[in-house]
Order: sequence, then C-alpha cells, then structure tokens
Amino acid sequence: MATINHHREGGNNVLQFRGRGARAQMREALDARVPVRVLREKISVGWTHGYVIGMSAEFALIAEVSDAMRFDGFLAIALSDVSHVEEDPGREFVERALKLNEETIPSFPQIDLADWQTIAESASKETPLISLNMLDEETGEVSYVGRLTGAEPDALLLQEVDPNANWYPDTGAYEFLAIGSIAFGTAYMLLLARIAGVPPIPLPPEALPAS
Repeated sequence: MATINHHREGGNNVLQFRGRGARAQMREALDARVPVRVLREKISVGWTHGYVIGMSAEFALIAEVSDAMRFDGFLAIALSDVSHVEEDPGREFVERALKLNEETIPSFPQIDLADWQTIAESASKETPLISLNMLDEETGEVSYVGRLTGAEPDALLLQEVDPNANWYPDTGAYEFLAIGSIAFGTAYMLLLARIAGVPPIPLPPEALPAS
C-alpha cells in the first residue's frame, strides 16, 4: 500500500494518545474522531493515515485518507501489530482539505471484526473485491486482490484478478497466520471490479493444466 506523506514531520503539535498499549491508544483515536497515523513497524516502515472508525478486542478498521485528501477505502488491521498511533501532525490541513473536497468521515460499514475470516466475509458483502495483504519477509506485505469464494479451517479462499482485470481460472488458499491486513472499498478495487466483470466459475484443481 502506498505510503502517504501529506504532512510535515518533526512538528511539536502532535497529540500523543495517553492510553497504555496499542489497544487503549486506538480506542482514544476512535473516540477523538481526529485524523491519525498508525505505525506497524514489524510489518511496514510506512504509516497508515486515516480515521479509526471501528474496533473489536483484537482488530481495528481504518478509513484511509489518500494524498488527494479523499477517503479511499478501508483497512482492517490486528491491534497486536500496532506499534504507535498519534494524531496526524498535519491535522489542521487534513481536516480543512477534506472539508474543501466535501468529504465526510465514512460511517462504520457492517464489518464483523471478530477475526480475519469474519472480516473478509463481511467485507465481501459490502464490495465485490477485497485485498488480502500477506506478510512477506522482504517487502512487508504483498497484496492479492480478488473475490472471496470460501474458507478452510486455516485459510481464506480467493479467486484473484490480475492488474489487467483478468480473472484467474482457479482459487488460492491464504493462511490466516500469514495475513497482515485486509483492505477493501478503494477506488482502484472498485474500478478493477467494473472492468473485470463477472468472474468465471473457478475450475477444480484436476481441471487445470499440469504445471
């Protein structure tokens, strides 16, 4: 996911949330209804910018803000991965720019934040495509975009669509333990879904050509 740099670093007007631990800090961010930046340093060196709009005991949902100062989709993350959260140093600019763009904080969609499976299943009811962002030792997260087709005891099943809006003929299994985050509802994914059209019925493994 792109790193957003729409503020100046090193400012001294940043509100440090006082809650002890990531969960308490994210709760303060949710209650404060202010733009924040969230760091998951074990996963990515970049910050996630937006508004915390929903939480459960283990997960949070962020309405992301793009460089163009528009809300652009949602990101579900595990609270255990959050290393730091603070009010966005460019809060005044962000709020004024969103107002100028006639953007309002999205209401919390009907997303069940109990676990990765419920997040993916409920997100799939809201939007045609989701992005499973899988942990990678070299790059932090690798995104796989597609249509959720089901689940196994330890994994989600996804029929992918490639960057040229072509559907894969089969499905892939993505283990819960390797999921870093789940994104959905971005302008890119919505446009990709429109161009890709209705996905074909996935082929069973035995129908695929031998590799």
